[in-house]
Amino acid sequence: MDELFSLFNEMSENQRKLILNTPTLLEAFCSEASDKIGVDVDIVKAHLSKMGAIVKGEAERVVRLSESFDALKDKSMRLIERQSNRDAWFDEMILKPLTVAYAVKELVDEGLSYDEAKETVESEDFIGELRRVKARLEKSHDLSPLVMKPKMIRWDDGSSQRQREKKAKIYHEILTLLKDSKEPMTKTQILRTLNKDNSSWRKVCGDVLKYMVSREILQLEGSNYYHSSNFNRREKPYHRSIYELIAEEPVSKTNILKHMGYNNTKGREKLNKALDVMLIEGLVDTDGTKWFIPS
Repeated sequence: MDELFSLFNEMSENQRKLILNTPTLLEAFCSEASDKIGVDVDIVKAHLSKMGAIVKGEAERVVRLSESFDALKDKSMRLIERQSNRDAWFDEMILKPLTVAYAVKELVDEGLSYDEAKETVESEDFIGELRRVKARLEKSHDLSPLVMKPKMIRWDDGSSQRQREKKAKIYHEILTLLKDSKEPMTKTQILRTLNKDNSSWRKVCGDVLKYMVSREILQLEGSNYYHSSNFNRREKPYHRSIYELIAEEPVSKTNILKHMGYNNTKGREKLNKALDVMLIEGLVDTDGTKWFIPS
C-alpha cells in the first residue's frame, strides 16, 4: 500500500484530515486512488478508514477495521455480500410487486374487473395464494414477458381489426374519464373531452357506451352517463323524497308512485332504478310487497 500512502501524503495535513472526516470526500479520493494504483476501491477505503481510526485514537475501531481488511482480501466473500444485496433488491423491488401484478392479471383473465381483482389480492384471505404465485415466479429465470405491454385481444365481431382497436382504446378512455369525473357527461361531452367528436368515432363511442351501460359499468340517466361507483354514491332529491316517504312506514311501489305523482311507465322505470341503487347501498329493503328502512 506504499503507493496509496504516497498519494495520501502528497496532500497537506489539513487536506488529509478533511478527507478522513468527510464521507463524500473520502469516497471521491478512494475512487480516484483505486483507478491510479489499480487496487479495489473497498480495500483502499478500508486502509484509509483504519488510518483515520489510528489518528483519532479509536482502538476498538482499529481492531474492527483490521478484521474487516482481512475479510476484504477474501474476494469470494465480498462477491457473496454483493450478491446478497442484489437478491434483496430483486425480491423487494421486482418479485414482490410483480407477484401482486401477476395475481391481479390472473383474476382479470378469469373475468373480474381490475378493481375487483385488486381488492381481492389485497385482502388477508389472499395471502396464501400470493405465496403460491410468488413461488411459481421464483422458478422462472426470465420474467421479462410478464412486464410487456398487453397485446390487443383478438376477437371477431364482424368489424375490422382497426375498428376493434378503436373500441378498446375509447373503452379505456371513457372508463378513466367518467371514473374521475364528479359530474355526469353526455355522449357529445365525452367525445369532445377526448378530442374525438367526429363521425369516425361517434358510432364506435355509441357501441361502447351501450355495452358499458348493459354491463352496469356505467349508469345512464336521461342522456347523462355516470361511472357506477360515482352514481351510487350521490344523493339526489328524488332519492331523498323516496327515503323520507319510506321512513314513515313501509310503503308499496304503487303508493310511492302515487305520492310522487309519477304513476306511469317512465315513472315506474325511474322508481325501480332508484330503489335498486338504494337497496344495493343498504338504505332500503323489501319483503317483496312493501319497501322499508332496514333496522
